[in-house]
Amino acid sequence: MIRLKNILPKAFLFGIVEMVDISGVEKTYEWITTLGTKLAEIEGPGFEGAWEDDVNYLPICPFGNELIDFIHIHGSETPPQFTELMNYVNKLKGESDDPWNYPALVSVLGILRHSYVRRRAEMAEAQVYNVGSKSVVNNIKVYNKEAIEKARMTKEQVSKILDRAFCVCKVEYLED
Repeated sequence: MIRLKNILPKAFLFGIVEMVDISGVEKTYEWITTLGTKLAEIEGPGFEGAWEDDVNYLPICPFGNELIDFIHIHGSETPPQFTELMNYVNKLKGESDDPWNYPALVSVLGILRHSYVRRRAEMAEAQVYNVGSKSVVNNIKVYNKEAIEKARMTKEQVSKILDRAFCVCKVEYLED
């Protein structure tokens, strides 16, 4: 059931489906990343979540319950538009010369989160590597092996943090 208290996250999720249908995955990806960047600029520099040394992670999944509810509205399956969008981003990552700058995607919300976190990190004069994410829907862990390598971490280190988190980023502050 959609109630007023959770209408905005669900409207955003429905918006993604509609944008893919109307404008395609490329324009939808641009729209989501623009939203994340603009929200980050409003928020300002910094990081949210918990820390373990120079690793920042989210112990809860933002909008996780709304995502689960939304998927159930669609008959307990991820909408095909979400899958198309995630496949598109993974294709961009695979074709990129800098695949470590892409998210380890487990849902379309990772696109918004990644653009938001990256922009806030840039404003804090830092580089972030999204080394892993875990799905709130089915607890599947996804790793960005190129980001793990660039961050000088191991998959095992990331997996250990993902046991208690939903998104893991290595933070490196830029030197002057």
